[in-house]
Amino acid sequence: MGDAPPRRVLTKNRMGWASEQLGEVSALFVEYAAGAGGPVLDLGAGYGAASEAALRAGAAEVIANDIERQHLEALEARLGPEDRVRLRTKTGRFPRQIEFDDGSVWAAHASNLFHFLTPRQVSEGFRKLARWVRPGGRIFVQAATPYQGVWAGFAEEYERRVARGEAWPGLVEKVSDYVAHRQRSQMPRWLHLLDDVVLRREAEEAEFEVERAWLYRRADLPVGLRLDGRETVGLVGVRRLC
Repeated sequence: MGDAPPRRVLTKNRMGWASEQLGEVSALFVEYAAGAGGPVLDLGAGYGAASEAALRAGAAEVIANDIERQHLEALEARLGPEDRVRLRTKTGRFPRQIEFDDGSVWAAHASNLFHFLTPRQVSEGFRKLARWVRPGGRIFVQAATPYQGVWAGFAEEYERRVARGEAWPGLVEKVSDYVAHRQRSQMPRWLHLLDDVVLRREAEEAEFEVERAWLYRRADLPVGLRLDGRETVGLVGVRRLC
């Protein structure tokens, strides 16, 4: 079995940093996947910490997706044969470049993926999840909010947009206008910060019943990103039966 990934490491496509410590939403996904009885989908899996945890917890089958094939190869290399046989990998960008049969997965997990999507892609992504996830199945979504230390310069603008009733108040079209972080060169040019209101709206419009949508602080969040305990947004939803 290969070496475990570092605690936090820059992804090869420079779309954030991967952590081997599971966040609150990812832990809920792993718990659900262990008893799901069918395939579960890990979107934007990165180096596959959640996929690996789900397999070790007893998931029947895990489909790990990422846009970077090397991330998925690193996951495969870490697994023993008893877990590797229950892993499928699929390379491609969500939501445009991948497809699954309707009702073919029992749960879907997307950790730190949705804030890399445009508003149109967020809506499309939830609609696709509503097709792929079987009735009664669940989705587990985690994303970044504007309430992180690095985004302190954007928070006031975000609040003004919310007050004006804008549908997508967290869209940052030019990161460099707001961020002076020493690692800005490793960040994308734009980002779409999200909150519980927007995620709930999009999930419900896609025929999910939202069990919970909340703001919290991830346990592995670096000190430099911490602000007031609302740095991360999580959502757990159930695919409606009809």
